[in-house]
Amino acid sequence: MRGPARIAPAAPSTARPATSTRRAWAASVTAAWSLLSVRTAVAQMTGTVDLGVSTVHYDGFLPSGAAAVTPVLRWDRPAGMLTASGTYLRFESGHRSLQGLLAGSFLTPPAAHAWRGEFAASAGASRYLDFASFWHVVAEARLHRLGAERGLWVGGTAGTTSYGTAPRPVIAADVGVWARRSEVTLRLAVNHAQVGDTTYTDLESSAHAGRGPVALEAKLGARVWSRGGGRGVYGEGSATIWVGGRTAFVISGGRYATDPISGSITGRYLSAALRVRTAAPRRAFPRDPAVLHARGADGATVLRAARLEVHADRNRAVRLVVRVASAALVEIAGDFTDWQPVALGSASPDTWEVTLPVPSGVHRLDVRIDGGAWIVPAGTTRAPDDYGGDVGIFVVP
Repeated sequence: MRGPARIAPAAPSTARPATSTRRAWAASVTAAWSLLSVRTAVAQMTGTVDLGVSTVHYDGFLPSGAAAVTPVLRWDRPAGMLTASGTYLRFESGHRSLQGLLAGSFLTPPAAHAWRGEFAASAGASRYLDFASFWHVVAEARLHRLGAERGLWVGGTAGTTSYGTAPRPVIAADVGVWARRSEVTLRLAVNHAQVGDTTYTDLESSAHAGRGPVALEAKLGARVWSRGGGRGVYGEGSATIWVGGRTAFVISGGRYATDPISGSITGRYLSAALRVRTAAPRRAFPRDPAVLHARGADGATVLRAARLEVHADRNRAVRLVVRVASAALVEIAGDFTDWQPVALGSASPDTWEVTLPVPSGVHRLDVRIDGGAWIVPAGTTRAPDDYGGDVGIFVVP
């Protein structure tokens, strides 16, 4: 490692772990989008380990190379998530750095006009050699206005950070909007933070796009006002390409801004990693998403096709009808049920239905028959979700 030891804990790993609190909050907002728009009817546990190399060039210092190991464990529920991550870095000089982050987020049940509250917390620490250590603990409250394809939020943050000296208070506020169209999600945010006697304001925009095994992310920001936090434009990008269900190649790079909360200073990086999924999410779908494989009375395998029909009434109530043969229990879970299972009533031997107050717009749902796997019914548009499966999309006029 060339340069002051104090900058070593901030060196980005091959996966750019969220060592910064603001990056933890960005992950929290992303989690909020996914919790409200992606199937999470049961708890999901996912784990990955990144093995890679990177080169880092801090402003004013010579570039330095590093090898990194980054494990990440994430636990999702219909209204909350918890992420634990760590990074072990070994620089070309032989010096070592350890980083760790624990972040969680909880969403309140939907209120009138699609408002939801979010409460989040983050604790992180890093250590370089035997003398430089950093830590932060912060909490945040947010209010979200969420729609099917767009939303906005406003939030405030409070906490403490330390760079091996006396702790310094953290106070921050942010406001932002997001919109999703097809597989692309765009975000625009303004963040103002005060860390001790350091004050700064950032404007940030980001985009996420995913199609099949490929996911692309990009961020562009500018520190438009600062007292002790530096200034300038920064941007980062990454590409994740999954090869099979458990292995991916990750390439990322760019320039990031000084973060007084986590102790990082401005730098540029380029990294490449092999990502291995260690704890895969439960696969909830058979190969044909509209067909269930079951055993008949004689023990032979039979096929049962599930089809969804949507009937919108003038009073804003929507009647959802699922047609499936020889079922004893039919359930649905969607963004309009907070991804909690809802049992349908039997209208005839092959017809099940329920009437719910589903707002107009684009919605996502899955169907479960006789307590089996969650499937995408015929009559909807099949789309990938964030857990290696699929979700059905339908429109209420």
